[in-house]
Amino acid sequence: MAAPQRSRDEYRFWYPMQIRWGDMDVLGHVNNARYFTFSESARLAYRDANFPADALPEHQDLILARTGCDFIRQLKHPDNLDLGCRVVKLGRSSIVFEVGMFLEDREELVALSEAITVWFDYAGQTTVPVPDALRSALLDFEPLLEA
Repeated sequence: MAAPQRSRDEYRFWYPMQIRWGDMDVLGHVNNARYFTFSESARLAYRDANFPADALPEHQDLILARTGCDFIRQLKHPDNLDLGCRVVKLGRSSIVFEVGMFLEDREELVALSEAITVWFDYAGQTTVPVPDALRSALLDFEPLLEA
């Protein structure tokens, strides 16, 4: 299977990530589980920057339904990353995020992750539709978004 291709210009939101010595495993490269942590950090930073918190219902937020990652290149300390994050699909109650992990200041894609999240009412413990205010904000920020 061919490695996925992405370019930096496909992302409007960026989050820097510094590889720490403790991110590596006994094989001398960044452990695969860390890529999921990197992706989560980028998604949460995207949420904090782009979700209109004052217009969202109390006790509602994202919950992770599924995640995956294509590992393209090994990472080692002291690599630095630029994580490009975008919403690629906006469903009735789901939001699909993609995170492209690039070597700092380079076009080289090292990993590509996807996360399917669901808008969730934590008080009622149930999935609910994405609020209109959030839907509007995401459609304004992401010009190529599938809705």
